[in-house]
Amino acid sequence: MRVLSPFDPLIRNRNRTERLFGFYYRIEVFVPEPKREYGYYVFPLLEGDRIVGRIDMKADRKAGTLDVKRLWWEKGLRSSAGRMERLEAELARLAKFTGVERVVFLDGWNG
Repeated sequence: MRVLSPFDPLIRNRNRTERLFGFYYRIEVFVPEPKREYGYYVFPLLEGDRIVGRIDMKADRKAGTLDVKRLWWEKGLRSSAGRMERLEAELARLAKFTGVERVVFLDGWNG
């Protein structure tokens, strides 16, 4: 499992990503909050050769946390123990990469 940057070459060409993976993705930072489908800055999730979901998270360097706000699996996919283990390992890797100490799943997240 890998969290992709919205600017990753795999998904940079949004039309190609939709054609190849059936994954519609737009950055919603400039969309007014009430009109956002997902969140301010949502990251795609790649598992093997499939885009399996998206995650809304933010590094809070002052608090030393990677705050996970929400998680969405793509249509037809669901959470499983193995999938969640892979996601948690990836989030721990990202926390270390961003220089924060731990991952926090905020209230209301729907994993």
